[in-house]
Amino acid sequence: MQGNDIAPTTHKHIACWFEDLLMFVKDEPEKRRLFRKDKTLSESEWVQSEVRKWKVNDMPLKSVYHMVNQLDLGVEVYTYLEPELADAAEHWLARKGISVTVYPYEDIESLRDDFKYNRDVHTLFTPYEQDAAMLGIRATVVRSDGTFGI
Repeated sequence: MQGNDIAPTTHKHIACWFEDLLMFVKDEPEKRRLFRKDKTLSESEWVQSEVRKWKVNDMPLKSVYHMVNQLDLGVEVYTYLEPELADAAEHWLARKGISVTVYPYEDIESLRDDFKYNRDVHTLFTPYEQDAAMLGIRATVVRSDGTFGI
């Protein structure tokens, strides 16, 4: 209930992309120690090793921080990363002061199906021109070295 109005209200929110917009992956050469045996990594070790490669894109991250914390807008984050990394992405963003939900998608077709029915998303900010062309007018292409917002 808001302002003595008991009718349900829907609040439009913003969505943005995780990889190549909020962060980029920096592959570093493997650091090997002498006498260290090669071993297979457990899932948690693999997730940690992947997260260590994530580097912040400052301006887009500041834009999302501003939308979430100053403008109090609802923000969702989408990713093509493996589903095991979605929780790690939420934690990574939370450590930077941004509390959002991260949704993993296998490909653009699965995102397009959800996006078609999720009318609450006002705008999706994406670094991928092909994705924006497939998603339509609610998708906006932004650069990973600049700011964006409403």
